[in-house]
Amino acid sequence: MRICQICEKGKLVKKDVPYEVYGAALGTFPAEVCTSCGEQWFSEGTAKKIEELEKEKGLFGRAKQSKIGYSGNSLIVRIPKEMAKAMGLKKETPITIHPEGKNRITIEV
Repeated sequence: MRICQICEKGKLVKKDVPYEVYGAALGTFPAEVCTSCGEQWFSEGTAKKIEELEKEKGLFGRAKQSKIGYSGNSLIVRIPKEMAKAMGLKKETPITIHPEGKNRITIEV
């Protein structure tokens, strides 16, 4: 049995795990899962199958880089044009913003 390369404590066990990207479930796939930290390792073949499903559903490559800017006394988040178009966002679309820990912000439409 192999030891986890991330935490170096747990052992890797074979399991079928659910996989989702951007909130869309893609299915359940075989993986090796760490018994300590929960890190998941997919085989190259499984990773390719997941990538193909992401492409079929139009989810592959959706993550984009952006920057925080200023508007008056507030900070603003710029949403890339392609993402806004794909999600049907327009100026004045109401959103809800909330923190998820110190390093993540969630924006809900």
